[in-house]
Amino acid sequence: MSKISVVGHKNPDSDSICSAIAYAYLKNKIDKEHEYCAFRCGNINSQTKFILENANITAPAFISDIYPKVKDVMSKDVVSSRADSPVFNVMKNIENLKIRMTPVVDASNKVSGIVSILEINDYFMTSDILKKPVYTFRPENFENVIDGYFHAKGEYDEFSASIMVGAMPYERYVEHMEKFDLSQTVLVVGKRRDIVEFALSNEVPAVILTGIKSSEDLDFDFSGYKGWVYISNLDTAETLRRLTLTVPAKYLMSPDIPVITPNDDLDDAKDLMLRHNRRGLIVVDENEQLAGIVTRSDVLKGHKQKIIMVDHNEMNQAVDGAETAEILEVVDHHRLGTVKTTKPIQFLAKPVGSTCSIIYEQFRNYNVEIPKNIGLLLLSGVLSDTVMLKSPTTTLFDKEIVEELANLLNVDYSEYGKKMFYATDSLKSREPEEVINADFKKYSEYGFEFGIGQVEVVNLNEIDELKDDFFDALKNVRDRKKLDFAMLLVTDIVNTDSVLLSTEFYAAKRLVYRKLDDYSYDLPGVLSRKKQLLPEVLRVLEETAKK
Repeated sequence: MSKISVVGHKNPDSDSICSAIAYAYLKNKIDKEHEYCAFRCGNINSQTKFILENANITAPAFISDIYPKVKDVMSKDVVSSRADSPVFNVMKNIENLKIRMTPVVDASNKVSGIVSILEINDYFMTSDILKKPVYTFRPENFENVIDGYFHAKGEYDEFSASIMVGAMPYERYVEHMEKFDLSQTVLVVGKRRDIVEFALSNEVPAVILTGIKSSEDLDFDFSGYKGWVYISNLDTAETLRRLTLTVPAKYLMSPDIPVITPNDDLDDAKDLMLRHNRRGLIVVDENEQLAGIVTRSDVLKGHKQKIIMVDHNEMNQAVDGAETAEILEVVDHHRLGTVKTTKPIQFLAKPVGSTCSIIYEQFRNYNVEIPKNIGLLLLSGVLSDTVMLKSPTTTLFDKEIVEELANLLNVDYSEYGKKMFYATDSLKSREPEEVINADFKKYSEYGFEFGIGQVEVVNLNEIDELKDDFFDALKNVRDRKKLDFAMLLVTDIVNTDSVLLSTEFYAAKRLVYRKLDDYSYDLPGVLSRKKQLLPEVLRVLEETAKK
């Protein structure tokens, strides 16, 4: 079942959070083929915390972005190998399972390295092709690779040795063997008594016998021999081939490998593969344990997150990475912005006071019963965005919804709304930049880049004491976000008045508002940023652009 994210705008307010949760709930009721999850892409404010606590609902999980992640495309059911396992197992994976890379893990599933076609090639294609190769053997692997059995087990668990076949005449064999260190030689031989006894007397670390039909053929004196004796049921040529594949994976693996985590961006995986010339990457979790594999083909296939945008429709207000996602729906009550999609989508837009009002209507349209906790979220979202139905954005539709939800919940919405707004933190207890960014929206109009934040208070007297601090914070926000100017609308929801703080911009003198000082204005009766303040700002910018 594919997952679809329902996300509000950056710096979410109560309507954004409440609408995301409520719409995800509704979609899960009417669409059983997908899983809808509400997320937030910013911190929740005190008012929203109050709402969620009263509704007994956990805040949506935070996501910093929605770029495609490694976890969206990686293979999770990974065939791995232990360090002591024979490379033969890796070769079988390549041949039978078409797996081009095998992670090597320890007993706790932590990744030690990787064996791929590249490592296998490097191991068997020695730098000096004229030099006799030396392998590191772990005799216990013989049984896993070479059909046969042990006649005797030696002292050494592992040793390095070259391979010698006892096929020469005895005299030539002895003459040849004396050129090598016999303590680092594995002998593969048939029933050649003279050759075998020479090897045993010289303490070669292992003897592999071929062509032995029964115990009667083993009439050699192994007493006092400390090495390994293995009986192969295969012919000599095949025994030789298999013997080289008994080498433990740890001697072929590349230990210094790039790894990536499931939550890393898919683009980061692509860059890492190209930088290290790898066809795939090991994916590890926070405990450095194997979590999966991501390959070049996974990256090339790509992936798009699926999202529903609520309470906004402009990309500069959306979660980071939204431009890479597949936008399925937009539910909003703001002006139309700049969202572009590759195919038709459901766009639910209505000039009402709250996105929660639109979502409530959808509950009615689909005849889905509203549980009380979801009903409280919807009521709270409407009351918050309409400032308890006082905002000029409030419609008769909003008022009707509030009445219906209040009856459903058996609450006095006026009393509940007051408690909800009084839950907002005092400006004195918060950092000015935090207040500005908590509900800050960026705009690009008439060649200007600007932003307007809004904060609701229950007493405008607070801002008089803090003006200088907030003005300095506004300048920092302006510079950091590379804007032409920045504003903060401080709204008294009890007396329905506002004060506007603004950084300098030469068109400000055309604003109709009365100046209180060099950077603040009196806005009596103004509650709405989008319906009252923004149109006035756009008016003066348009006039400026024409001159």
